Amino acid sequence: MSKIGFLFDLDGTLVDSQEAVMNSWITMANEAGIPLQALAGHHGVPAEQTLRKVLADREEAEIQKWIRRVTDLEIADIDGVHAVPGALELLAELNDRGIPWTIVTSCTTDLAIARTRAGKIPMPANSVTFDQVTRGKPFPEPFILGAERLGLPTNICWAIEDAPGGVTSAKGAGCTVAGVLTTHTREELPHADHHLEHLNELLGKAGL
Repeated sequence: MSKIGFLFDLDGTLVDSQEAVMNSWITMANEAGIPLQALAGHHGVPAEQTLRKVLADREEAEIQKWIRRVTDLEIADIDGVHAVPGALELLAELNDRGIPWTIVTSCTTDLAIARTRAGKIPMPANSVTFDQVTRGKPFPEPFILGAERLGLPTNICWAIEDAPGGVTSAKGAGCTVAGVLTTHTREELPHADHHLEHLNELLGKAGL
């Protein structure tokens, strides 16, 4: 058994998709009549969970309609989606050293495939996507499943996250959490065990 494994969030951690995310959600919100301020603070939370909360007073069929709409918009908009600096080099080094890792994302499988392809990020077959769990981030299930797919207990897995909901999910699963400061500040990720200004700091923080 490996002494350590790494569970990477995708958006904001391995790929920079902020522009595409914002464009898609603004388009959908305008079409659905959702005030943009109602969407604030939901980065890192699955689209379905966000919309079920924001549209709690609407019929199920309409909620499903907007879930499909924003997902379709995000899959189609890959302009400007690219790897976060250092991501490709870090993953290559992990592969070279035989250190297990996978992706644990709030994206659906189709969206994760689109984003990883756009960023030229390898997507392991054992990645965890939103449509493979019962409850996504901030609940711990995604990271518990990610560790299980690596064949490791969660307490020897490091989770790398950029969003508060992801940090909460990983901490709840029992992982050591490194908060990468791409979309949030250190102060916005107070529960992370470590903070990374750049992904090239990760292996040193992990003692590797």
